[in-house]
Amino acid sequence: MSFLDVIAALGRQWIVTVAGLMTTAALVWGAGHIEPPVYTARALVLLVPSEQTVGEGGNPFLALGGLDLPARVVVAYYESDIAKAQLTSGSPDAEFVVAIEESTRGPVIAVDVTDATSQRALETLDLLTSSIPVQLRRLQAEVDAPQDAIVSTLVLAKDERAEVDTSGTVRMVIAAVGGGLVATVVGVVAIDGMRRSRARSRIPVTGPPVLKPPGDRPPTVRLPAVKPLADRGLPSWRNPAPDSRDRRKEDASARASTAETR
Repeated sequence: MSFLDVIAALGRQWIVTVAGLMTTAALVWGAGHIEPPVYTARALVLLVPSEQTVGEGGNPFLALGGLDLPARVVVAYYESDIAKAQLTSGSPDAEFVVAIEESTRGPVIAVDVTDATSQRALETLDLLTSSIPVQLRRLQAEVDAPQDAIVSTLVLAKDERAEVDTSGTVRMVIAAVGGGLVATVVGVVAIDGMRRSRARSRIPVTGPPVLKPPGDRPPTVRLPAVKPLADRGLPSWRNPAPDSRDRRKEDASARASTAETR
């Protein structure tokens, strides 16, 4: 079936087409409510070396080497189910990811938060950012690290406004529109085909005459009677008798012999 045939079927079955478009619009509306836009916020936290490592008058940024392992220990804590349950208890829709920022070579921890509203996303981000130095100090206290060897943190960047993320909503809307339109076209074509086939079956079929079975006797045809020649006033044809033929032959032979004697 060509594209023009499909357009023609949509026009013929316009009631089904309108119903399918209305259903598609309802699916789009439902997709927007099932997967609403979310808000994201991000922060970067740097681990700062201890006073013992830097030394008196030293530059902490020149002594960042070796802090990658403490940063990964902190990240491992935030990946646990206990930490996720504690830090998202205030907002059931909140989700966060705490991971090493791979774009840098230093001990930088990236915090990404997603929530249903902008305010909740920023509140969860503040909670996570403030909890990182607390958890880092607790982990060092559990291994009895000296006070002058305690690693601290520094917030490099933190969003003050959450950004809207509509990627999930767009995907759901596209899926709803595609599924609704495909279902509409398939349904219209199927219904149009069934109705046209029914209409063709109701038209009487005209063709050659139906032959009767051999058992039926054909009608009797009466031919006109042929009258004899005598009844029609015509002379009857008769062959000459055999003796007259012999006589003519003898006469012909006599004439031939007379001509030879002369």
